[in-house]
Amino acid sequence: MSIIPAALIGAVSWSAAEYGLHRFVMHEKRGPKLASTEHLLHHADVTYFSPTSKKALSAAATAAVAFPAAWGLVGRRDATAYTAGMITAYVGYEVAHRRLHTHGPKSAYGRWMRRSHLHHHFGAPRRNAGVTSPVWDHVFRTYDEPGVVTVPLRMAPVWLVDEHGAVRPEFQQDYRVKGRATTTALDTERDRIDAFANRTPVADPDANADADADADADKANDGDRTSV
Repeated sequence: MSIIPAALIGAVSWSAAEYGLHRFVMHEKRGPKLASTEHLLHHADVTYFSPTSKKALSAAATAAVAFPAAWGLVGRRDATAYTAGMITAYVGYEVAHRRLHTHGPKSAYGRWMRRSHLHHHFGAPRRNAGVTSPVWDHVFRTYDEPGVVTVPLRMAPVWLVDEHGAVRPEFQQDYRVKGRATTTALDTERDRIDAFANRTPVADPDANADADADADADKANDGDRTSV
């Protein structure tokens, strides 16, 4: 095998690993391991990203597994190219993932990636595990068509809303926002609990609180009528 095909196979291998790690390690484990904890902290607070030192550790761990396995199969030269392709794709994934949260789309692919991933965050945390490609989600039937994505205003990316908290005109066909922009300590704690339970964050905490209060009042009224 020549170097270029080996590197391309390495890149494709990362695409599969991206899906598998995201779905089974980061979400199914729900926190006991470092990767899962870091990822679910990001779900609880979408402005949080793992420190570069931890990402470098992840890349080193990936190389430590991939290189010896590939060497045993195809020899040192092709194993080096394969591992380089995989790590390059991993770095590309990290850059793309961060930018989709911090910068708006500039292409059809960028638009798809943001809609799919924000649906994963705010609509179905156990669906759409592929961040940079939908291929493996389609293979394993875990892909949702995002439709119009509802984003809690307190978690809305800076590129999505204007200074008044309204969705910018160019994104209105893909997104809507709900709730308030401010975050309370109760919101923070609830978002963390929901993230580690693989639940979507509550879009409008105040509406939920009013509904709970109404339900409690109805129960109290029922109790009063029963006692009478």
